Amino acid sequence: MRFTDRLHVLVTGSLPQQAAAVTSQVDDTPGWSSLTGRTQDYDPSQIQEIYADALTAWRKNPIAWRIISITTDYVVGDNIKVSSQNRVLNKFIYTFWNHPQNRMDLRLPSMSDELARSGDLFILLFTNPQDGMSYMRFITKDKIVKIICAENDWENELEYHEQQDVGDPKIWKSPRHPDLIPTDAIMLHYAVNRPIGALLGESDLVTMLPWLQRYSRMLEDRVRLHWAIRSFLWFVTVPANLVRQKQEQYRTAPEAGSIVVKDTSEEWDVKTPSLNASDAQHDMRAVRNMIDAGSGFPPHWRGESGDANLATAQAMQGPTERHLLRRQQYFTFILQDTIYNAFKRALIGGYGRSLPTDDYDKLFTMILPEVSRWDNESLARAASAIATALTTVSTSLGGKSTFFSSWSLKLISRFAGEPITDENIETILAEAKANPVAPPRPWGEGKGEGQVHNDKPDDARSDKPAPRAGDEKP
Repeated sequence: MRFTDRLHVLVTGSLPQQAAAVTSQVDDTPGWSSLTGRTQDYDPSQIQEIYADALTAWRKNPIAWRIISITTDYVVGDNIKVSSQNRVLNKFIYTFWNHPQNRMDLRLPSMSDELARSGDLFILLFTNPQDGMSYMRFITKDKIVKIICAENDWENELEYHEQQDVGDPKIWKSPRHPDLIPTDAIMLHYAVNRPIGALLGESDLVTMLPWLQRYSRMLEDRVRLHWAIRSFLWFVTVPANLVRQKQEQYRTAPEAGSIVVKDTSEEWDVKTPSLNASDAQHDMRAVRNMIDAGSGFPPHWRGESGDANLATAQAMQGPTERHLLRRQQYFTFILQDTIYNAFKRALIGGYGRSLPTDDYDKLFTMILPEVSRWDNESLARAASAIATALTTVSTSLGGKSTFFSSWSLKLISRFAGEPITDENIETILAEAKANPVAPPRPWGEGKGEGQVHNDKPDDARSDKPAPRAGDEKP
């Protein structure tokens, strides 16, 4: 027995467990309930405060509003189309997407806004027992006061407790709840910016909220100071024996446009506050840089060109577009998973047929807006260049290497930004082998269908038009 084990026996009277099961812990003390026993989540009161601050910033701060809006503009874009090669599922997708209770095209921007603003998206699916169709509704993050997980897997969420104005919290079940019945509404939970070990995500604005507040206060102070600079004082210099007399005379300042007649012994001078406004621009820019670093967006995306030129602006967009593409991929998963769970609810009610697979890549076909058009252009050039190079090599090899053909297809698809699987490559090569393309024949050799040949010698050819009826000589 190890020394640490002996020490554990002396203290506790039992041997330590070699492998402890992962369990969720629930704090049942009065007030706010603990969402999880793990320390990676914020304190429940902080969760409420951060959500309220992010929502207030989005409503009142133009920079915060613009950051969330840009994310939605790129993630959702003009539109997102979802379909499936499975006929039954495709019909369900069309009905679910365009149902008057769902109107998914109108919901997508608000869903993306909420996901970026709060870091979490809680979706409720209410299933109509008459036709098996599910209707989508939402609950905001600040209403969720407790999340119950499986005893042996904290990532398996089973229940969500919604705070009510009066009485006990309302309990919503997840699709994996063991006691779920067909008539129950289910809740789906999705999160972004979620640390490993946490149940809740974090807002895109969480790192910027302190700096947004500081920048707002700085701007307010500058506005007040610039308002103060509009005030001024007149300093009138007169001989010493006339000071008291002039004080009585100018006890009331002359109105604007008044004419004051004075002699050379009386001098007028105006004094205004000196703000040294140019000195503050460096501090203001430093705070804006912190905000831009937190958002990940380059300054020219929010309208500040600065000293950036076209090349610099294009280089700045690379990391930002990668981040937005990753967010778009997760948003795509949310839509697919929501539709899939809605379809499974219809199957439970006896509507439709079971799916052959639950692989989303095979079930769904997504048409998404392009995040980066510059990226597509560079990928197209790279694919064209590598295809030309590989064609030259294939010609020198005689074009008879199956392995080289397979490797070439894989390399070209990788440079084009759309890698294909080995199964698809084998299918392409098999179809090409089954339907070979006849090589082009030299001119004059054979007469294939659809080919035009003219075997006349050069001196027998004529570019003159053919004679028309009635032009023949008698």
